[in-house]
Amino acid sequence: MALTVGLVSYLNTAPLTFALGELAREDWRFVEAQPTELNQALAQGKLDLGLISSYEYARGDYLLLPDVSISATGRVGSVLLFSRLPLDRLSGEEVVLTKASATSVALLKLLLEDFCGLKPHYRVGTARELEGAAAYLAIGDEALRLRHRPPFPEAHDLAALWMEHTRLPFVFAVFAVRKEAWEEKAKAIRDFALALYLSRAKGLSALTGLASQCVRLSGLSAGECLLYLKGIEYDLSGLKQEALSVFFQHLFRRGEIPRVPSLKFIDL
Repeated sequence: MALTVGLVSYLNTAPLTFALGELAREDWRFVEAQPTELNQALAQGKLDLGLISSYEYARGDYLLLPDVSISATGRVGSVLLFSRLPLDRLSGEEVVLTKASATSVALLKLLLEDFCGLKPHYRVGTARELEGAAAYLAIGDEALRLRHRPPFPEAHDLAALWMEHTRLPFVFAVFAVRKEAWEEKAKAIRDFALALYLSRAKGLSALTGLASQCVRLSGLSAGECLLYLKGIEYDLSGLKQEALSVFFQHLFRRGEIPRVPSLKFIDL
């Protein structure tokens, strides 16, 4: 029985998925898409497991691969609010939101509204649709490109702002497993998890080579790209789990999720 796995096609996941191609089994099928698309595909049962937004985990009923995330302690470098005004002047102004990430949008609203006491107006759009806007939220490879040629003079790193207010890292994505898939394909999922851990180890030892891909993609220097990749973290340690819990508590308080979910891991 085939195993269908959802992967995010951004540079920041490259160290995690670095060697999956060479380690893959014939009955594994990979689907690459933006985070919000993978969220929807997992919810609809089109994937057995996948790298999804931490926000989507809070809304659904999934299991987790142990010790896997896309996270950052401080600056992440690729979840950025570009603004033509200082943050404290964004009340009443229009903020354009990427449609690519549910977690980053939820985090931005939490930061602006609750932590900074602001009341902006929001709309979903792209970097080409900024007429009349005061700020734009970009993520992933687009954020890297815009760092080189920003649409607005200020750039605020959301993970850094979160840490400034909470003193915690931020977890953007987790590797979630559908419960039905775990019941039916436990061995295949265990095999995939072991391959993923090995892929991560190989990828983290090859960051200098991966940085050259970043140069071609973003226009940043090799040093800037290497610094960016070194800032992305792929574990789900106890502190990261605490950070997820705090984020979920905020989402629950804001009425964005029906409950504060526990973290439920598969048994490897």
